[in-house]
Amino acid sequence: MPAQHQFAGLRRALLRVAEAVVIVYVVLDGIITPIFRPVLRWTAQLRLILSLQDFVRRLPPYAILVFFLVPHAVIEPAKIYAVYLIGSGHPLIGLITLALTYLIGLVVVERIYNAGKEKLRTIAWFAKILDWLFDFRDRLIAWARSTEVWAFAVKTKRWAADVIRQARLRVGAWLTSKFG
Repeated sequence: MPAQHQFAGLRRALLRVAEAVVIVYVVLDGIITPIFRPVLRWTAQLRLILSLQDFVRRLPPYAILVFFLVPHAVIEPAKIYAVYLIGSGHPLIGLITLALTYLIGLVVVERIYNAGKEKLRTIAWFAKILDWLFDFRDRLIAWARSTEVWAFAVKTKRWAADVIRQARLRVGAWLTSKFG
């Protein structure tokens, strides 16, 4: 078997692994980010975060890139470790670790990215990678939305929201009748 053919198989396998990692990441991000959205809005108003953003805006592009990548270098492996903890019989510690890594990542990394986005996009290779990642994410989400699983999830979400709304109305009516 020629060496070139062996490398082609290895390359395909590595691409599949990379795709799987990106898919898992996008799915987890899509699930977890909305949970933390209220916290993000609150932290965006904190003086410390506003000062961090002002500091980042004054930096040159490659310094912003370092500030952006260093937290990623810590947070992303911590997320993988959290999933490992969950899978190895430590679900509570794993879930706490996962929640903290997402919270820190969303608060710190997202604020750094938002503050330095314009300067980061002046780094051509970084802008190309971001464009590719955003395009891949968008295609993945479009594909997911076309599946029966997505339709079932949307239907279930609407049903759950309706049940919760009805329960709130009943509890509100009961409280009004008792204490009103």
